[in-house]
Amino acid sequence: MSEKLADKKKQILKTALQLFSTKGISSTSMQEIAEYCGMSKGSLYLHFKSKEELEQSIYLYCEGMIRDSVMQVEQEHLLTPKEQLHKQVEVLLNRLEELREFAIMQLHDQHMGGKKPAISQCLREKHIHAFNWFHHKLVQIYGEDISPYTMDLTMFMTGMLTGYIRALMIPGLPLNVHRMAEHLIHLLDDVAASTLRDQREPLVSMQVWSKWVEQFMVNPDKPRHPLMVTKQMKDQLKDIAMDESSREFALESIQIVEKELLELEPRKAILVGMMSNLEQIQELAPLSGELKDIYQLYLSSRPDRT
Repeated sequence: MSEKLADKKKQILKTALQLFSTKGISSTSMQEIAEYCGMSKGSLYLHFKSKEELEQSIYLYCEGMIRDSVMQVEQEHLLTPKEQLHKQVEVLLNRLEELREFAIMQLHDQHMGGKKPAISQCLREKHIHAFNWFHHKLVQIYGEDISPYTMDLTMFMTGMLTGYIRALMIPGLPLNVHRMAEHLIHLLDDVAASTLRDQREPLVSMQVWSKWVEQFMVNPDKPRHPLMVTKQMKDQLKDIAMDESSREFALESIQIVEKELLELEPRKAILVGMMSNLEQIQELAPLSGELKDIYQLYLSSRPDRT
């Protein structure tokens, strides 16, 4: 897709998101979205075949925006795993606060008899991968001894986050997102410490979790988030014996890949060009191959392309 068409599609999504946040999905017509975008209704249908498709694309757009913002924190090497988690919770809450009006109107539409949005299998799989990522994060923070209890801590964390998010949906409630994140991490520390001290039997064992994943997850070998791969590439690049100009060139190529993958519509030509640069570095070959395999699948998880 050309950059011009990608920008137009991004404009449509942002405009529809604003209108849905103000009026609700059921009260917003495709004609109205087209007028606000300065295009005909027919042109709008060239980008999105139906209102339902547009709605689903908005969910994917919001989910991708939140996910990418959280994963970017993984690349802040000066932060400890716990400091990263604190910042990631804060980023998550800030993003959701930005989407508050949209969420409120969604709840209003459902209460007034509108249909509940369907959750795609793609989103279900991403939720499962998020649980697996959080398991590894907990082990990084609290050590291997916490491993049998990570599902219990995940349920605690998601339950608390759900309560915080509901509080954020209350207009005018004076809440400080930084303090909320800080408070949640302190509570997590307390629960983890008492769990390790008491050594009680886990409510949900890893064996139960593994069986559940095997039963309900369509593709358990789904690739890592690309930013996890580029982070590893940058770490490995520091230890490769090469002249500084070549190292800087490789680092710049990685950064361009990262920036492109965070766009709503990544440009394949740019990705191919940068990957060609990185494939010249033999020591990065395994990671370059992994990243090359990922980006095609990653592009396909974005909103539908024309």
